[in-house]
Amino acid sequence: MKSLLPWRRAGVFLCMAFAGAVAAHAQVLQFKWGHVYEPTSIFHQQAELAARKIAEQSEGKIKIEVVPSSKLGQEGDFPLMLANDSMQIAYVGQATLAEGYPPLSLGSYPFAFKDLDHMRKYLASPLLAELMKGYNEKSGNRMVASVYYGARQVTSAKPLAKPEDFRDLRLYVPAAAAYQLFATAVDAKPVTLPFMSLYGSLKKSEVEAQENPLDIVKSKKLYEVQKYVLLTAHVYDTLGIVIGKAAWGRLSPQQQAMVEKVLVETAKWTNVGVIAGELEDEKFLRDKGMTVSPANRQLFLERVVKRSTPEQLGARPGDYARLQALAN
Repeated sequence: MKSLLPWRRAGVFLCMAFAGAVAAHAQVLQFKWGHVYEPTSIFHQQAELAARKIAEQSEGKIKIEVVPSSKLGQEGDFPLMLANDSMQIAYVGQATLAEGYPPLSLGSYPFAFKDLDHMRKYLASPLLAELMKGYNEKSGNRMVASVYYGARQVTSAKPLAKPEDFRDLRLYVPAAAAYQLFATAVDAKPVTLPFMSLYGSLKKSEVEAQENPLDIVKSKKLYEVQKYVLLTAHVYDTLGIVIGKAAWGRLSPQQQAMVEKVLVETAKWTNVGVIAGELEDEKFLRDKGMTVSPANRQLFLERVVKRSTPEQLGARPGDYARLQALAN
């Protein structure tokens, strides 16, 4: 039998080359990691660091594009976006995750933590590991790590000191029930709006105050439109690093183990950075002209416990006692 004519051989080779190129391209997983924070924030830096490490360790087979500043949507939309694969990885606050898995609200209950050391013990505890596992089983998504977000403090256009000062105050809080609870417990008027609109709303006095970690006050330049900081530390907050169900399923077991390890390791790096940064942020805000004052946390705690319980937010019976035992 005669060999293939030259033009036929060329066609075969072209087809084989094209098929090889398609196969090679198909092996590269393209993920988007969305979040609401500014590119200058430590959370964006962690995501970029993790993306580089994952690309290196996967030999270029997993590429992650980090998309900051709410460009893919608002945090409240992220769980659904992860579920429908329009986003593959996201930072999602624990209070937002608790909307879909209520037991996670434990860590967002106002004044649940006595201090930062109490929070650090929680991050390393079997209790949190159980809650993360429960979320994964309920949602189908994969929360691979929890990151310390910072102690939530109150900034305002006028001085605040005690719970009574909050009456009828237009206070920005995220939509999640735990954050709303703090506002209503002190008789403020909770205002929810897109995170990217916060600066403008404060500047226009559409809201008078807001609550967030000091890193957010710094990175969002809220010191330009607020004069006072009250150090309530009413929530020592965390973020979940969550991978969507479909995206997680596209990873081989070896890739899953590698990705999880990288995200856990970089989360620890972020925790150290956030903790170190909190004192620096306080000094930064003082230098910017803000008045920073400590709060009598006991007065605020008394208001909260009179009006709610962790179980009413969705915490499992007994979990709050387990959380308090970690402080001992």
